[in-house]
Amino acid sequence: MPALLLLPLFAATVLIAAPLAAQDFACERGDREVRALRFAGHREFSTLELRAAVATLPSSGGGLPFFGTRRCLDPVEFARDRQRLEVLYRRRGYPDVQVDTLVESVGTDVVEVTFAVREGTPMRVATLSVRGLDAVPEADAMAAAFPLRAGGLFNRVALEEGRDSLVRQLRNSGWAGAEALLAYTTDEQAKTADVEVLAVPGTRARIGQVRIVVDSTDGSARIHESSIRRAMALQTGDWYSARALITAQRSLYQLDAFRRVDLQLDREPTAGDSVVDLTVRLLEGDRYAAQGGIGWATLDCVRMQGAYTDRDFLPWAPRLELNGRVSKVGIGAPLDGAEGICQQQARQDPYSATLNYYAGATIRQPAAGPRARVPTITVYSSTLSEYKAFLRRTPIGGALSIANPLQSRFPSTLSYQVELGRTEAEPAFFCAVFNTCDAESRSFLQRNTRLAALGYTATLDRTNDPLRPTRGLTLRLDARHASTLVGSDRSQQFTRFVGDATWYTALGGGAVLLAHVRGGVVYGGGTSPELGGFIPPQERLYAGGPTTVRGFRQNELGPAVYIVAGFTERTDGTDTFYEADTTRFEERVVPVGGNTLLVGNLELSVPSPVLRGLLSWAAFADVGRLWNRGAVIGIERASAANTLVTPGLGVRIASPFGAIRVDLGYNPYRLPEGAAYFNAPLQAGVAPLYCVSPGNRLPVSAAPVAGAPPVQATGACPATYRPPARSGFLRRLNPSIWIGQAF
Repeated sequence: MPALLLLPLFAATVLIAAPLAAQDFACERGDREVRALRFAGHREFSTLELRAAVATLPSSGGGLPFFGTRRCLDPVEFARDRQRLEVLYRRRGYPDVQVDTLVESVGTDVVEVTFAVREGTPMRVATLSVRGLDAVPEADAMAAAFPLRAGGLFNRVALEEGRDSLVRQLRNSGWAGAEALLAYTTDEQAKTADVEVLAVPGTRARIGQVRIVVDSTDGSARIHESSIRRAMALQTGDWYSARALITAQRSLYQLDAFRRVDLQLDREPTAGDSVVDLTVRLLEGDRYAAQGGIGWATLDCVRMQGAYTDRDFLPWAPRLELNGRVSKVGIGAPLDGAEGICQQQARQDPYSATLNYYAGATIRQPAAGPRARVPTITVYSSTLSEYKAFLRRTPIGGALSIANPLQSRFPSTLSYQVELGRTEAEPAFFCAVFNTCDAESRSFLQRNTRLAALGYTATLDRTNDPLRPTRGLTLRLDARHASTLVGSDRSQQFTRFVGDATWYTALGGGAVLLAHVRGGVVYGGGTSPELGGFIPPQERLYAGGPTTVRGFRQNELGPAVYIVAGFTERTDGTDTFYEADTTRFEERVVPVGGNTLLVGNLELSVPSPVLRGLLSWAAFADVGRLWNRGAVIGIERASAANTLVTPGLGVRIASPFGAIRVDLGYNPYRLPEGAAYFNAPLQAGVAPLYCVSPGNRLPVSAAPVAGAPPVQATGACPATYRPPARSGFLRRLNPSIWIGQAF
């Protein structure tokens, strides 16, 4: 659905939902509505933190009828709020805190509430002692990670969290029965506290016998024990780790072969234990699964699909998945001969005369431990057509990926993909879809070529929330290389690097500042196909759209060619030339991509006063530059590029699967110069593509065959066409929608 159609739909949803939200039955006749809530005198905690600690909240919607939610003053909860705030402060180091309240009437049955905080003198930690870790190799690191410090606030919440964290670290490092005791004394006059943490690690234990008990519906185990042990990644002699047991349980569930997984200690560890035995009790599910379906569609005619899964195929790779799909059954060779059941438009499509299919086999190893190398192998063959557009034949293709190949803390994937295939289509399609508008580039796509690429992706996520982050950073690096060294065709060689960095900063009051930088570069290309000059369109860099520069439509920042709606004839002597009609806007923009990319984004989001918690507003500024270094096959010349800035506004709608982002970017720029083409209609079985760039020197002459379209001389199409500038403020606005984090 186009973004412009979703905007009124969203507005209508808000208008309908707002009156429903306003029906608050807690506000009855005679109750006093809370119009505003304020906090005064606070320094240690922000207004947002104090607001989250109380039950009394103000009405939302700014007092406007039919908007927001009415909230009234509850005397019982209001009195408890004062106690809640005092407990909050006292547990965090302010024993003398006092909270006063003020209720001010500002109208009939309308009040404003203020909590006035006098924090008093804080109590601080005079001494901190962490004892009992003499036998622990990581003692210094554990003590350094304890959240309390001498001279800091005597925060009892942090003290208890530190004790729990210390116990977890010990139990993850071999001390199965570890405990920690807390003791402290306070001096009310000096406002100091002496804190002592006594660790009782016990005896460090190793994993002993791992006993596996499998229950099945028919009494016979279907899953090999070797597969189970490999998935758990628990070995006799390893140090005991509570985290490793949880990871082993998760890995067994990921096999998708068990309905229940229980890992139990044979007995609770006691003082002197150095070996811990485990029992793994499993309830099996089904080892094999198969499903299939058959249907009919207007363009696909009869289509069928099927899938088969073996969850214990091999001990070293337990999962086998076979997938198959066929379509165009009835009109596509070799399963043709039943054209009567297919629609006429499908029968008239030249690319539907061949059976479409996909056959693939995947062998995968579910995760076995947080740092395990996890391989996945896929082999496939396919033929795919698009209605009146193209036929893509891939006789054979394969992919190998290994998750976490370096066994590091950072998620990463090493992949290798090789594919032998070709595309059959009219010249106009190559230009409009594959961004290859010259005959030299099209020749590569119309013959069987081998593309093999080695890739590596690494990600670092240090945000506080994967769906709605408010602080932290994410880093991502993506590298791909194709050359004869890794098995690629000589005509398709490149090296591609793309890096992303995103920072989130909480500014208080629910406001979040986002900063994002993306950079990319592709090496390869040139003026000679024999030297590996062709960079596949899917490997070029693009910008524009909801995840890069939002003032531009998808991929439309940077070099482009144009499919125009019409042309005029120009005569020079005896020669006739076709030129684009520059008074009309282009019919279609075809981004051709570039080999160098820089993008930056800065965005400030704040909670909405209406439907707070559901909506937030955003203001942003995006900057981008995309260009080509040197000559690139398929692009007439290296495109000069300026750094372009597009500001905008947006709204964020909270959802269980991430924020729904609706943005409106302002773009004051004209599209760049590029080559212009006219996609002529089909004549005598030929749909020619004419170069119509202004000033082109490619004469057009009558076809040698009667009824055939005119023929244009071959040669480079100059990048001399520039679409007319968009006039009017509204035409410079670009809406976009995205679900989840865009950066």
